[in-house]
Amino acid sequence: MSVGDACLRLLAVALLLVDAAAASGAEDLPGRLRQVERAFRDGDATTLRLSIVTDGKVRVGLRDMTDGQGWYSPGQLQVLFARVFAEHVTREIAFGPEGVVEPTPGTAFARGRWVRRARGGGPEVVDTVVLTLREQGGDWRVIEIRTAR
Repeated sequence: MSVGDACLRLLAVALLLVDAAAASGAEDLPGRLRQVERAFRDGDATTLRLSIVTDGKVRVGLRDMTDGQGWYSPGQLQVLFARVFAEHVTREIAFGPEGVVEPTPGTAFARGRWVRRARGGGPEVVDTVVLTLREQGGDWRVIEIRTAR
């Protein structure tokens, strides 16, 4: 086998691995944050559910929307956010690179701005959303969602 053939085979294997990761739904950290932003903007609790851990519960504390902090399974979280999205329209949400830190390998915190308005009208509400994410096999998943002003 020539060097050129070996390089082509290695490239083919690398492409297969990339395709497998994409097919498995694996997301890098920026990709996962974009998926969360889309879910909030679209009011899509199902898409948000795809961003959270699958092997445990998520800690959630949404000021003025939940009674303090609680732990929710993926299904419970989907129901909770379906209600939140039914009651509020997201005007803006963004997790910029300056708000994302990875203090230890495999754990990240993302701070963003969430602007929303009640569907019945009223003033805009601006909160800071903080996500805690955990890396699992190259895929980042949300393990905590909380808000603060």
